[in-house]
Amino acid sequence: MVKIRRAYEALFLGLFLFFLLITDLRYLKGWPVSLFLEATPLVAVSTALTTHTLYRNLTWGLLIIAITMIVGRVWCNWMCPFGILHHIFGVIGNRRNTKQMIEVNRYRKIYALKYYILAAMLAMASLWIIPTTLSSPGRIYAAYAGKELPQKGIARIFAAVTTGVAEAAEEHKTGNSTLQIGLLDPIALTVRSMTTSVLPTAQKATESIYTEPREYWQAWIVGLIFIGLLVANWWIPRFFCRALCPLGALLGVFSRFSLWRIDRDPVRCTDCDLCLKSCEGASDPHTDLRKSECFVCLNCIEDCPHDALSFRFLPRKASEVTYPAVGRRQLILAGLFGVFFFPMARLSGGVRKNFNKAVIRPPGSVAEDEFLRRCIKCDQCIRVCPTNVLQPSLFEAGVEGLWTPIMISKMGWCELNCTLCSQVCPTGAIREISIAEKLGVGPFESKGPIKTGTAFYNQGRCLPWAMDTDCVVCEEVCPVSPKAIFTRNVEVTDRWGGKLELKRPFIDPNRCIGCGICEHECPVKDDPAVYVTAIGETRDKSRSLLLSLVEDNAQDLVSI
Repeated sequence: MVKIRRAYEALFLGLFLFFLLITDLRYLKGWPVSLFLEATPLVAVSTALTTHTLYRNLTWGLLIIAITMIVGRVWCNWMCPFGILHHIFGVIGNRRNTKQMIEVNRYRKIYALKYYILAAMLAMASLWIIPTTLSSPGRIYAAYAGKELPQKGIARIFAAVTTGVAEAAEEHKTGNSTLQIGLLDPIALTVRSMTTSVLPTAQKATESIYTEPREYWQAWIVGLIFIGLLVANWWIPRFFCRALCPLGALLGVFSRFSLWRIDRDPVRCTDCDLCLKSCEGASDPHTDLRKSECFVCLNCIEDCPHDALSFRFLPRKASEVTYPAVGRRQLILAGLFGVFFFPMARLSGGVRKNFNKAVIRPPGSVAEDEFLRRCIKCDQCIRVCPTNVLQPSLFEAGVEGLWTPIMISKMGWCELNCTLCSQVCPTGAIREISIAEKLGVGPFESKGPIKTGTAFYNQGRCLPWAMDTDCVVCEEVCPVSPKAIFTRNVEVTDRWGGKLELKRPFIDPNRCIGCGICEHECPVKDDPAVYVTAIGETRDKSRSLLLSLVEDNAQDLVSI
């Protein structure tokens, strides 16, 4: 069985790397490149809490949960690419003898930390439940007393409860939840690390991964975290999986229902503890098995010299520790930490009134509050972007937006006829759009093109404005038609008294889509004279330009 498991490990790691490498403009071609992200049960559960929806592709996560409830945490050691990498690094760095291996693989209290991390993250995703609970009675009464419900008697009561709770939940989900599981979800963490750090580093050596070199903002931080977690295996085997992984904690909760598990025959067992020598999950197979910690690696069965261990269907309950070893008080405190941390983070600004002008989201992104309830920080959109304009944010979008994608136009620009980022997003943070919708043509002509922001000029740095030097680069590269950048001929007097004819550029805010190519190509490279900010973006009307707001208000007054 161990050889079969290793074959599955090679298969799933190879499949993950294959999908990662073909997530490129050259090779994408309809491959299900986000399959591993969609198969993460933690993503399915968390996004269901924050958005009140279960995306079609995320039902793969429900399949993994079902498998876990049958045979235990096979995902962690048979299919998870990050878990497989930990296994490999653990083998490479192993310098311990048998006695040391037995001691290092005993269960430790610190391994309960992952359950507290999971509790805090789920609390941040489900904070909306508190205001929903408080406002539901009023909503239920209003629904029952109203005339909209056709039912009578008990049926009317049930209909009123359903309607009232649904209305209260829909009202309070906005601004009362955030999705932070991507910080430590193993698949999102691996894709993010590979995208921003590992693959660009490999490109430096091989020059065969990208058509052009990639650079990513603060990628060294992501890379150090990734390498640090892998190297930690040399001190504590599978440290991330045992102590930090929230997905492992979620699967540990469901694995308590598993029908098959490792069982020990106390008659044959001689208490030699050799079953601990290669135990991946530190699940104590030498005594009562910690069911929620077992990775089903089956190494203990191979290592037992007396055939005292077997993988059995419905063994005795008396020989297992069914529940995770967590303290009730500590679990409540972890949940309270999540409940209080999210409001503190949100009220620190960065989402509504004091949003950062540099937080320009990819085209097709939903409004910022909804975006933070959907984005799992996998940076799959960053990986597929052909021009390198998408970058992982640090704290530009606040602590909630750590590692979420933003557009940095000095690094690239948004290609006019490209919607790849919307095709690979696994959770709908970037909704899937067509080229026609992005450009605002055909059936979308009435809505106009999707705008990610608006360009502005710093006239003190612009060559025609500040230095009496001809330059029309920004106008030449502007891709929209008619161009959003136009020039006006002016006559100026130079420092010697001579007359010069210059073309000075201006922005038409109604035409500008915020693609950023003007900023990228501006010859003033250190701090471009033309720059793009998030103002005027399509996804959030509250960030419209002031003139647009005045115009909309005027139209409303006319209609009244």
